Order: sequence, then C-alpha cells, then structure tokens
Amino acid sequence: MKADVDRLLMEIQRAKRRERRTEPRHPFTRPVYIHIQREPGVLAIAKDMSKQGIGIITDLKLKVGTVAVLKIHSTTHTPVHLKCELRWSDEFGKDWYLTGWKFISTAPAPST
Repeated sequence: MKADVDRLLMEIQRAKRRERRTEPRHPFTRPVYIHIQREPGVLAIAKDMSKQGIGIITDLKLKVGTVAVLKIHSTTHTPVHLKCELRWSDEFGKDWYLTGWKFISTAPAPST
C-alpha cells in the first residue's frame, strides 16, 4: 500500500513542478452547472479557483476554446454566473475530464 500512496503523491509533485500559473489557486469544491449555448446545464464539480479562472471536473468531453456560462453555487447569496472559455482539458480517468476555464465576464443567468 505504501508504494501505491507514494506513487500518487509523486504525481502531485510532478504536476506542481509543471505549474505555469501566475495566480495562486485555492481549493474550491462546489457544484457548477456548465451551460453551452442554449443547451440545458450539465452538473459538474469545481476543484479549485484563482482570480483568473476555475478548475472543474466533468464528464463532458469539450473542445478547447468552448465558451460557456458557468453557474457557480454560492453559500451566501444567489449563484454566480460567469462567461468562461475552456483553456485546457485533460482526461481524468475513464470518461472524466479535469478542465481549466478562464473567466471572461459576468453573465446573465441562462434561461434553461
């Protein structure tokens, strides 16, 4: 078991060394709905967030460059709606993706 846990911890360290972001990320686990055009929102889970963007785990396979409105759960007010661009997507297990979204602007709540 120790070797398996050590291997997973090494994967985290390798990812940290490849980090190119200028803003620190903060753990941020919340429900997020991804709204693309007029399609119904798809539920996903936020992983972390910075001043410039948000990391989300989803089962949607999306193309880099996709623009969406993210409906992000707030614990103190109504949900926050942000227009975002998908900057990267990495396969994260079978049929799961770790995605990176850049904030573009605030957005009206989707009608779907």
